Amino acid sequence: MDLIPVTYTILLLCGPAMAIAAVWGADRARVPYPVLLVGVGVFLSWFPWTPSPEISPEVVFYIFLPPLVFYAAFFVDPADLRRHGRLVALLSVGLVLATAAAVTGVLTSLLGFSLMAAVVAGAIVAPTDTVSALAIFQRLETPEQISTIVEGEGLTNDGSALVLYTGAVATAVAGTVHPGQLVITFVLGPVGGAALGLAIAWLTVKLRRRMDHPSLEITISLATPYFTYAAADAVGMSGVLATAVAGVYIGTRLSDVYTPATRLQAMAFLDVLVFLLNAVLFILVGIQLHQQVNWAADKSILHLLLVASAVVAVVIVTRLIFTLAGPAIAKLRGRSVSADLWRERAVVGWSGMRGGISLAAALAVPLRRADGSPFPDRELVVLITGIVIVSTLVLQGVSMPRLLRRLGFRPEDFRSDEDRARLRAARAALQWLDTRREDFHQSANGAVEPIRALYAAKVQHLERASANGQAPDDADKAVNEQSGYVDLRLELLEVERSEVLSLKRLGRINASVWRTIERGFDLEESHISGR
Repeated sequence: MDLIPVTYTILLLCGPAMAIAAVWGADRARVPYPVLLVGVGVFLSWFPWTPSPEISPEVVFYIFLPPLVFYAAFFVDPADLRRHGRLVALLSVGLVLATAAAVTGVLTSLLGFSLMAAVVAGAIVAPTDTVSALAIFQRLETPEQISTIVEGEGLTNDGSALVLYTGAVATAVAGTVHPGQLVITFVLGPVGGAALGLAIAWLTVKLRRRMDHPSLEITISLATPYFTYAAADAVGMSGVLATAVAGVYIGTRLSDVYTPATRLQAMAFLDVLVFLLNAVLFILVGIQLHQQVNWAADKSILHLLLVASAVVAVVIVTRLIFTLAGPAIAKLRGRSVSADLWRERAVVGWSGMRGGISLAAALAVPLRRADGSPFPDRELVVLITGIVIVSTLVLQGVSMPRLLRRLGFRPEDFRSDEDRARLRAARAALQWLDTRREDFHQSANGAVEPIRALYAAKVQHLERASANGQAPDDADKAVNEQSGYVDLRLELLEVERSEVLSLKRLGRINASVWRTIERGFDLEESHISGR
């Protein structure tokens, strides 16, 4: 039997199973799932039947990068970005440049890297990965302000780091510095890319408003980041910033471009897509790390580990200094600095884990320069990137929950805000129904009273559930009533579901009817339980 089909068959059977087990184990152990996925990659790479893929730069940047950047931007609120705009800008531009400069200094002084190769490496490890940090934040219900800052930084620092990366790679490949090309890369590329991304997003929204076909709409959602990135790259603009701007613009108009049913389908599909892309990237981190360690077997391992440790330390310390500098300077100037600000900046500073974007950039470093010679120190760049990713994921990712508890952060409870918003919406609907009662067609009169009774009961329930301004005993009673209401609704739904399922088993309804009714039950249960 041919070895190659057997090899890939075993890998396709073992890889997904191990990835599922790793994510499940990470959830139980309360650690970021990328940590264990990297371990899966390292484990798989030990076996002789594991392929050693040589991934081309085009595959990395055109397959993985666009959807990851686009959907990271999808749920960013521009108002939140503006509110924390100064800090986000400092982190996404100033910190990226500071980190790249510090790493460049370490590599040129300790390993003798060429300047451009060192800048490439610095630009690769400069951007943070928001997947791991936000996974922890969401599980621990970290204050919304911290999540917004980290997410906004993760969105924008990818663009600034990859602009620097693109310029450094182009210079290293050409072997000479072209001022005109650098101006295009660092100035016109970002501005033009952002403008092009905005234009494409505007046209996409216009097109989508005229459509009502779930499969086509989801296909367009999948194609938009790829088209945006490719179009910007084709005209020499920043594909990353174009894709990010398009994601933010379309993300703020989800209600306009999706019907409710399509939005549910699209979000579920896109969540799975992004998860799978990240899973593949983190497994590749482990495979590539082991391969690069094997490549470095004939090198001075101790020296390489010392250099890699120095790079990791520089990356972490530079970020901590940068995030804590603001409160420290304010303190030196005699201004009062709250303890909450110190705690917030400490968490932001410790959330600088590296991940998929850094790996994609490292794997995308060209194999050869324009004259045909090998790209200088490419293997070392990939090796150091892998060590930085794994070290920050393990060190910072695993310790983040303990840090949050140590600093006294408590989960934020938005239930009262949610209840008040739902109550206002229900009251508005009830008022509209009362004022328009006489305008309804005769055929609709029979439906008015049942619907009004339903909304009146909804308002009454929300008024009871709202604990705002109540005494502690009343608040506890409201919480208990809310819990009892949810439990009763779920039990009644289960009764309905069982009855309809019995009809299907008896052959009184077909599978198509069952699926339609079951979907309605699922949507209602998801709404009631909030999951």
